Amino acid sequence: MKNKIYIVLLNYKGWKDTIECLESVFKLENVNFQILLVDNSPTLESLQKIENWASGEKNFEIETQFTDLVYPLIKKPLEYIVVSEEQIKIQYFDHTLVVIKAVENKGFSAGNNIALNYALNRDDFQFCWLLNNDTVVEKKSLINQLDYIKGKAAKTGILGSVLVDYFQPNIIQAIGGALNTKTFLTNHVGEGLNTKNFEQKVKNRSIDYVVGASMLVSREFLKDVGILSEDFFLYFEELDWAYRAKSKSWEVDWCPNSLVYHKEGKSIGSSKNYKKRSFTAEIESFKSRKIFFEKYFRNRIHFNFYSILIIMNRVRRFQFRLIPYFIRILIR
Repeated sequence: MKNKIYIVLLNYKGWKDTIECLESVFKLENVNFQILLVDNSPTLESLQKIENWASGEKNFEIETQFTDLVYPLIKKPLEYIVVSEEQIKIQYFDHTLVVIKAVENKGFSAGNNIALNYALNRDDFQFCWLLNNDTVVEKKSLINQLDYIKGKAAKTGILGSVLVDYFQPNIIQAIGGALNTKTFLTNHVGEGLNTKNFEQKVKNRSIDYVVGASMLVSREFLKDVGILSEDFFLYFEELDWAYRAKSKSWEVDWCPNSLVYHKEGKSIGSSKNYKKRSFTAEIESFKSRKIFFEKYFRNRIHFNFYSILIIMNRVRRFQFRLIPYFIRILIR
């Protein structure tokens, strides 16, 4: 039986976060894995820094809140290779770490799909774990997910972890996502709960989708449902994946003992605090929201009404720069 796990990471100008994440990934226990790291960055800086780290040419002092998960640093040089997006389409590599330079940044889905297509073409794996680069993982976070799936009778298409605030490691970010089909807004289930007693408050709680910072998918799921939709540049791609999964009778679920510490929105500025949220994050979220609801819902008047409320809310916050962009997206 094919038991390899592909761990897929996407880097966009965040080499420091990526290296910290990789150090924790290399300490995962009891799992046979290969890492596919796709670099979406516009320059070669991240690629060069990651290669310097992997080769051991430079000693990196990694700043981290989780020294027990990151240190001691993995022995270098690693068994790694740096390849192009074109090479990955025609060649296979057995290195523990395969760093892939994307031709251009086409967004979250497209970047991850470079690695997912490689895995499907090679067809030598059991699961793929899509993991944000701005995370640090517990040593048993992956094996606990695998054990959880094995213990379930229903077929699980997408499995999430418990996302914990990296900067407040006693606070839950999310166990998954929920969709309000009346207001067309999403929210994180379990957000703000304490890690010590969160399970009692969300026991048996179902989710509408798995938050994209940690998504475990099986080989069978990918072959049946397919890879991420590239209709979305950023945001709503995981919700789209969940809808496609459920349409083919796959479940989406979360694993209560798989902990992943997440910085949330580090590369694109997608903070929950609107004052810290970047202009790009606002625009891409509004755009992807429209694409998603046009794809799955028919009530355009209802959707437009709540979109106008969102626009009015931005006016209330004095975010006037966003308004013409939102209006163009809405009427396009």
